[in-house]
Amino acid sequence: MSIYHLSVKIGGRAKGQSAIAASAYRSGEKLKDSETGLTSDYSRKQRIVCCGIALCENAPEEYANRETLWNAVHKIEKAKDARLWREIEVALPRELTLKEQLHTVQDFVKYLTKKGMCADWSIHDSGDGNPHAHIMLTTRSILPNGKWAGKSRKVYDLDENGERIFQKIDKTGRKQYKCHTESYNNWNDKERVEEWRAVWEECCNVRLSEQDKIDHRSYERQRKEQIPTIHEGYYARKIASQGRYSELVSRNDEIRQRNSLLENIENQVNAIEVEIQQLMSEQKQKKGSALNERVAELLARRKRTVDRRIGELERGVTNRERTAGSEDSRVTTSHQRETDGITAAIIRQADLAIEGTDTIIRQSETTITSAATNRRERELAEQRLAIEKSRREREEEPEAREVTERKRKTSHYHGR
Repeated sequence: MSIYHLSVKIGGRAKGQSAIAASAYRSGEKLKDSETGLTSDYSRKQRIVCCGIALCENAPEEYANRETLWNAVHKIEKAKDARLWREIEVALPRELTLKEQLHTVQDFVKYLTKKGMCADWSIHDSGDGNPHAHIMLTTRSILPNGKWAGKSRKVYDLDENGERIFQKIDKTGRKQYKCHTESYNNWNDKERVEEWRAVWEECCNVRLSEQDKIDHRSYERQRKEQIPTIHEGYYARKIASQGRYSELVSRNDEIRQRNSLLENIENQVNAIEVEIQQLMSEQKQKKGSALNERVAELLARRKRTVDRRIGELERGVTNRERTAGSEDSRVTTSHQRETDGITAAIIRQADLAIEGTDTIIRQSETTITSAATNRRERELAEQRLAIEKSRREREEEPEAREVTERKRKTSHYHGR
């Protein structure tokens, strides 16, 4: 499976950041900040594969130039703590070709621009096995006239009839209605991040094979017994590639070893579950075959009993008719009705007996299934306890080694 990574960050004046400098760094271009007069030159940057600008529906055409776009953002965002841009960083699946990676990013960017954002995107790949993309997004909507919309807007509260709620008349004689302010767009809602994560998953999985597909959900939500790795970043991997110690890289190596052990245990548990299912199926088939034979035997016995009783009744009626001779036809009809009634009663009794047998059979099957399910749950619980115990032991190993080393040093010191 490919690695899933998507992070969302905010850049703004409160951190002393510049959208011009950030865009120049990500695109590898030379851009000038008209507000400060400073020029950010990253034209010698090597690991940039490609970049581009994607505009939303109402954006002016001149915003297709990234220097014009971000200078316009600086001009409208004047507050000292203003948010200048939102950045989405995604890891590109290494299983895809460069062309497929490019189309995947463009599909994702197209979805974002349809929501009203302008996007400044770039793909980076330094050949270290970590291709990724940076997508800088504007934080304000653009009105149909091409102007920037406000961060918030006034919305009138309405009553049950859909009318504005009157409050008072101010000093100038104008009517005041109850209202509140709300964000012009919903891009700051927490639900949007989850939505963007799911869309990126879809964009990637369209081009990935079945075994390489990614999942935006956490291991916990996927119900996987796995430990998530920590995002290393460019500098951590560079330190490790030079043979020096990197805490992040070392920690991830340890996590991967633990995940490998957990995966082996999980595979064993799954194999046991499959075996239990097969045993239950075989037992059910054997039991079902025996029950079918028993039901067939009961049905045959019922038929023999009914046939015998009907034969006896017919023979009795024939004897009575011979004895009666020329007895009135009403008597014969009465005997026939009596015979039919007794025959129907016998059949009903036989049916009730079969129904009782079926009930016993169903109860037996339920008991067998319940016992097998309980046994399976106990075995799974024992496996999970073994996994948890192994995990705790591995987590306690570093502390135990540290205590042993401390004791060794202490004994060595006293020995001297």
